[in-house]
Amino acid sequence: AAGQGEVETMRSSLYLGLMLTCLVAVQGLHVPSSASPSGLADTRQRPILAAKGGNLKHATVKSAQGLMPLRGGAAGQGEVETMRSSLYLGLMLTCLVAVQGLHVPSSASPSGLADTRQRPILAAKGGNLKHATVKSAQGLMPLRGGGEQDVTGFIFYLFKAIVGSGVLSLSSSVARFTNNPKMLAPALFLSASFAILSGYCYALIGEVCGMVDAHNYQEAWAKSISTATAWIPGMACTSQTMVACICYSIIIGDLSNDLMKSLGVRGWAAERNNLLAAISAVVLLPLCLLRSLAALSYTSMLGVMGVLYTTVFMALRYFQGSYAKGGEFFKELSQKPSFGNSAEALKALILMATLNTAYHAHYDSPKFFHQMIPKTVQQFNKLVYPAFIAAGIINCLIMSTGFLTFGGTSQGLILNNYATSDNLAIWGRLAITASILFGYPLAFNGFRTGAFALAGVKNPSQSAKDAVAVITVLATTGIAMVMRDLGFLAAFAGALLGSGIIYVFPALMHMSATKTLIEQDQKLPAKKRKGLKYDNKYYLSQVIAVLGSILGLVGATVSYLQAFTDVLG
Repeated sequence: AAGQGEVETMRSSLYLGLMLTCLVAVQGLHVPSSASPSGLADTRQRPILAAKGGNLKHATVKSAQGLMPLRGGAAGQGEVETMRSSLYLGLMLTCLVAVQGLHVPSSASPSGLADTRQRPILAAKGGNLKHATVKSAQGLMPLRGGGEQDVTGFIFYLFKAIVGSGVLSLSSSVARFTNNPKMLAPALFLSASFAILSGYCYALIGEVCGMVDAHNYQEAWAKSISTATAWIPGMACTSQTMVACICYSIIIGDLSNDLMKSLGVRGWAAERNNLLAAISAVVLLPLCLLRSLAALSYTSMLGVMGVLYTTVFMALRYFQGSYAKGGEFFKELSQKPSFGNSAEALKALILMATLNTAYHAHYDSPKFFHQMIPKTVQQFNKLVYPAFIAAGIINCLIMSTGFLTFGGTSQGLILNNYATSDNLAIWGRLAITASILFGYPLAFNGFRTGAFALAGVKNPSQSAKDAVAVITVLATTGIAMVMRDLGFLAAFAGALLGSGIIYVFPALMHMSATKTLIEQDQKLPAKKRKGLKYDNKYYLSQVIAVLGSILGLVGATVSYLQAFTDVLG
């Protein structure tokens, strides 16, 4: 039954990917009304598949009869190149989507038996250094009957946790420090570097959880550093989920407004704040009041599909030149694309801060670590880095195509730049809006759980939960009506909160846990000592903690000054 389920999952993924491929690839097709420039019929030979099951044959293609007439000269070559680019992009999307259903088995141990290898575990701060038997336990990740783990599924789930709405602000963050396309190279370098560094720190949290036997982010802090200060990471993570809810509300307001314009709706019903208030009352609040959000956990796939589709259509519009001068949608733009030679290095900190938001998923690291089989640092690294590299590729594609299309006028939510009559952009807005509507309750649930934990409420009543839901939806909706700059919020929160959660806290926990292990080892009798010493990873954690702190403080300051003052110009 498990194998059949995997086949069905892959089949559904392939169908969905192929549908999107056709939708995108069809933009490269052309049916002209005239033949070649010479006025003669195009008699070039090309292969045609007669029908399903028929033979592949060559036929004379005439411009008046063929399904895909070709122009002569440069025009024909341009159409071929456009179609080829469209097909390549579509096929790339198919592969990305279809990989969800693939399976790369990884046995628990060479013998097929449970993994019983010994590894050191630190019971708690001040506890004794001991060895424990690590057995392959049933986790939440997909498992097959023989005890094997779906490695590709694990990577995909982690990729799905990383990719989010933060990527839609990256083009704007580049535009805040430059309008020069040549400066995109260092921006891409920064994005790739942050992907690797974020992946390293994600894996570092998993390693700390293995060292102190912790099962969540706050517990890892409590067992490695101090229970008295465990509220610090708890407060940061809870605040980050609230920021996510505000970002979602901003996106809902912007995209719903654009969608109404695309439908030709004008007046009261098309006003941004009116739409936001209506959607919050009719959709968001009822979803947040649900007694169980388990069914919504499956809708996170919508977010991934929305981002992947957006990646493809943005790349296609860039290569087609649809928004360049003379392009199909250029005249409709209220803010024309702007390019020049200006660059302000200090403002690159805004991009760095936004990248923190784009790669932020670190509070889930303990959960993924304990779902892994076998539960080793080496195995965890093999799963973490591919997911972050894949997310880095998507982030780089959206950031670069958005900036190269609109340059210095790239907005905080890049979809706001695209014309309301652009059909591909309309579908992108619909996909992102749908994913946000279902993603908001999940982010809210994380905030509510964290808020009750910080308040010391272990078993909140249903009326208390409902009250928090009403207050949260009202607060985020009100803030989103006033604060419309998604780029600023993503950068400011990424700097102030993201730097701590992604870099500073993991580095501090690793340093403290390592120090405790070494001190405990030195207290053992000489014959039982393992000779533990401070390694390069310990000193690297020191560097990351310092750099993360500087990035957080300076990045938040620069983001604020850029948004609300004229100090930076």
